[in-house]
Amino acid sequence: MFVELIEALRCPREHEETHLVASATRTDGRHIVDGILGCPVCRAEFVIKDGVARFDTPPSFTAFELPDAEVATRLAALLELTDARGFALLCGRWGVHAGLISQMTDTPLVLVNHSIAAPAHAAAGAIRARVVPFAQSSARALALDETCSWGVVVSGVRAVKPGGRVLGPITVAVPAGVTELVRDDRVWVGEKTAAPDQPSPLVSIARSSR
Repeated sequence: MFVELIEALRCPREHEETHLVASATRTDGRHIVDGILGCPVCRAEFVIKDGVARFDTPPSFTAFELPDAEVATRLAALLELTDARGFALLCGRWGVHAGLISQMTDTPLVLVNHSIAAPAHAAAGAIRARVVPFAQSSARALALDETCSWGVVVSGVRAVKPGGRVLGPITVAVPAGVTELVRDDRVWVGEKTAAPDQPSPLVSIARSSR
């Protein structure tokens, strides 16, 4: 977990939004390899092990694909990952392309519930969680996949800055707060407009997720 990302992390428990405090037991440069993230409000502690912050145990990951240069290039272009200003969230199977994307752009990448094939070492951070534990409007872009739960979809959209790109497969409905820009036979791409205060419009997405 890249230390600069710690400032944007938030406790996923139900209380007022608060920063987390990091304590490292093993580091590699500016990355925390092993350590603890603590919440000063509820006193919850979340383990960082082998560079992955473990906030919760998400549902089992089933989708799988291999790194592909064409897919990585297209993903970076659709999400507008042109520079190092802000980090992007890659959920599920999209994380396998992190190594290739990092060769094209300086945008920090955060893997959310990535598959075993995803190279966590190629990303600025990696998390396991049932919700995306980042502050509102802190990320520049988000890529959702078919395995994303309702909690990940809602919290992921909330974490994206207004005007930021959100991408998802056509099997997943465009979330509330996102305006669709374009789609093809595989994915849609939208722009974050506003995060809904109430998540109820997205219940159908959670029920249809695999």
